[in-house]
Amino acid sequence: MVQANDSFSSLPINSQFRLENSSQGNNQRFLRFPLNGKVNGLLPLADLRGVIQVALTEILPVPQVAEFLLGIMNWRGEAIWILDLAALLGATHWCRRESVRNSGMAMLVQVQNQTVGLLVEQVNTIEVHDPQERLEISTSMLPGRLGSFLQGYFVDSQGSPLMLLDTQVVIQALQPL
Repeated sequence: MVQANDSFSSLPINSQFRLENSSQGNNQRFLRFPLNGKVNGLLPLADLRGVIQVALTEILPVPQVAEFLLGIMNWRGEAIWILDLAALLGATHWCRRESVRNSGMAMLVQVQNQTVGLLVEQVNTIEVHDPQERLEISTSMLPGRLGSFLQGYFVDSQGSPLMLLDTQVVIQALQPL
């Protein structure tokens, strides 16, 4: 079980968030979440401010912004953008999926004093990976613009890819705002 930490006080630490692999050497910790039914993503824990459950009714839509931006919400007195991570990466928009969920999990990241919530259906585990085992992504591997938002990928024990999200590039997608 993972110990609670002040900077991750919003992260519900329980048996659902078990630490996989052992922490040795230069290993880094990542939060694992599903990108779609077949592929999982990883977000560096160093980029994470917290994880909160968000009801769609808490998000105030903002007109005339990019479609992947669901709107803004209040988090601890701060107005933060909530973006549909799947839509940003080129998948089906949250509101257009076959079974629209009323809530999701927002992974809160901060870059240059800007906090943004990356909305996903759920988060799974905290995992440890060796950065030297990260594999590069070729443009032929991925559809559309997905590759530009990734730093590379790891392969899990079942041989499935774990796509490593580039938090800086995701935040840069918001810069015109």
